[in-house]
Amino acid sequence: MKKYLKTAKKRHWLLIIILLSTSFYLPFLIFGAYPFATKINLPEDAIKELTSDKYLPNYYESTSSYQGALPELTEEQKLLEENAFKNWDGGKCRFCHTVKSDDRDRMAPNLNKIFGKPAGVSKNFTYSKALIQQRESGLIWTPETMDGFISNPQGYIPGNRMRVEGIEDAETRQLIINHLLRESK
Repeated sequence: MKKYLKTAKKRHWLLIIILLSTSFYLPFLIFGAYPFATKINLPEDAIKELTSDKYLPNYYESTSSYQGALPELTEEQKLLEENAFKNWDGGKCRFCHTVKSDDRDRMAPNLNKIFGKPAGVSKNFTYSKALIQQRESGLIWTPETMDGFISNPQGYIPGNRMRVEGIEDAETRQLIINHLLRESK
């Protein structure tokens, strides 16, 4: 009986260690998240160099031609945009991404002022090789490229770690893009 109790105690501790290890590893398996990402992917001057030869409007400036395309919203329309980004029926984006500059990082990169930036440059996020290759190929986030990406993430950039299926509804995608443009000023 004593021998059984000794081995049972060891087995219980082993089971606890296995369960804890699995619970720490699950976010990586499910979402592709790295728990301790503290690297800076590219310094600001390297980011500017990647975009220097391209004409990109300032998507966040009030005089920008693209910004002028965003209509003034009623409260109800603003709520529709916000819900498209936040709700499970819409983009489910907010579960992993943040938008405001002072928001804490989550399991995915912060999307503050994402438009006009190359792919894979956010601080404190470890990108997949596929996204780094896209950055090196010259992928710049614009409303059009974002629309293509969120419609089918794995089809647009095969091998990326975004685990969400694409959003088929074009109107929902446009609401999400408008929300990003408005909220990340």
